[in-house]
Amino acid sequence: MALETSFEAFYTYDEMVSFLNQAQADHPQRLSLQSLTTTPEGREVLLAEITDPATGAAADKPAYYVQAGLHAPEGAGTTAALDVIRRLLYNPDCAELLKTVAFYVVPRVNPDGMEYALTTRGAIRSRIETDEHASGLVPRDMNGDGRILHMRWPDPAGPFREDDIDPRIMVKREPGDAGPFYCMVGEGEIRGYDGTHIGSATRTVDMNRNYAASWKPIAVAGRYPFSEPEVRAVGEFTLAHPNIFAGVDFHCGTNAILRLTMNTDAELNQGDLELTLTLGALAEEVTGLPLVSLRDYGDAWRSRAVLPGNSNQWAYGRLGISHYVVELGNGFNSAGITAKEYFQASARTRAVELMRRVLACHDNHQSEIFVPWTPVDHPQLGPVEVGGILQGNAYYMVPRCMEAIIPRTTDFVLRHAGYHPRLILSTVETESCSGDVYRIRATVANIGGLGTTVMQGGGGPGHRRPVQLRVDLPANARLLSRSDTVEIASLPPAGGKGYAEWFVKAPAGTDVTVCAEHPRGGVTETSVRLN
Repeated sequence: MALETSFEAFYTYDEMVSFLNQAQADHPQRLSLQSLTTTPEGREVLLAEITDPATGAAADKPAYYVQAGLHAPEGAGTTAALDVIRRLLYNPDCAELLKTVAFYVVPRVNPDGMEYALTTRGAIRSRIETDEHASGLVPRDMNGDGRILHMRWPDPAGPFREDDIDPRIMVKREPGDAGPFYCMVGEGEIRGYDGTHIGSATRTVDMNRNYAASWKPIAVAGRYPFSEPEVRAVGEFTLAHPNIFAGVDFHCGTNAILRLTMNTDAELNQGDLELTLTLGALAEEVTGLPLVSLRDYGDAWRSRAVLPGNSNQWAYGRLGISHYVVELGNGFNSAGITAKEYFQASARTRAVELMRRVLACHDNHQSEIFVPWTPVDHPQLGPVEVGGILQGNAYYMVPRCMEAIIPRTTDFVLRHAGYHPRLILSTVETESCSGDVYRIRATVANIGGLGTTVMQGGGGPGHRRPVQLRVDLPANARLLSRSDTVEIASLPPAGGKGYAEWFVKAPAGTDVTVCAEHPRGGVTETSVRLN
């Protein structure tokens, strides 16, 4: 029986590992698993390498990179990555693609953070670090239910009250409101509580601000570029694999296809911009998600800056590949709220009116979203109530809604991968010059949809490699002119050509081999006989 992608719930770490192990057991030749690193809590960051070994090793083919799970609550990203794996292995229509392309898939970059989010429902971005020098709230399960929710207690000066229409929603008080009013904080212990202000004793790390590309020391970016071992591991892997030509990073923000925005459009290489917009239009068509510049992705009423150290900047600035961040959607989208409506709404509208629609959507799907308030005797605060809206679920999609979007994002991955550079030797000719001296002429062409450089304005020196056109001679032959290898800086897509010729001295009837190779264009060779 073919392995199926589950859209009933988000995958736990053990469920994800089980999925990968089953896929490997079913397709041991095409799928290999490796661990990129071990997390601080002892979990493996697993990478699936998928290709058809009968046509060559993955390292000798252009490769497509998929990752998910940088942000802890975004479980749908893992489901999307696993669906790519399932389609590649179990759908016969992908057999041809795997003959020419390798896929590297990391379904969960941040397994520790996501396990925390899925099991406790506690608020988390990527990682929470306790600040040993700060006093304040430390997230803890205070009522023994295994989850980290909210705590509230009555206070006539409290900043929150229950919503008039849906009392499950705690809204900020406004002038003229009637009580009762509450104070509300996250569930946990309060270190060094003095009976007044409750601060935070934790630091938040956002792994999508930790890449070594335009990194800045903002509060959530980590201590230094690649300070987080999981992000460093995927960075090192992508640097060590110059055959990667394109990829996606799955997230769960308001649904969109986010394109590279390292610079303004006017500052970008215009060829790169045109390519990004062209393939972005394909992504829109296939997925139904809008193509958006990160500079335009955010609240309409708030000034927006490009966030440093993110995966799109790494992909373009360091790797020079065709790359998109796919925002699969959140609970607001599940409730029928478009990205435009969400971003144009005020903070108050979003927290109250839109949240009512989110809760109604979860109710219709019978998805747990609210935990009734229950009394707890808190060691510092005394009598409080613990409960409220499950953090994460309200903002990230109802699990069943994944079924409508993820198959389409997988379609785009496969279409995008089909644009890979592809080298062929379009002509190889030999000519007898005099006696046992021969001239060999060869033409290499790129018939793929992307140039071998892919992005003209992006990529570091290790990822801007030339096409190599080489003649391999047997022991009884001798090269008379130039090097055996000719380097061609770059071949454009859809028929870009490069040429080389060599003079060799060899007996008539000698077989020689001409080989063309490029990390992103693959390897192709042909043998000819000197006559």
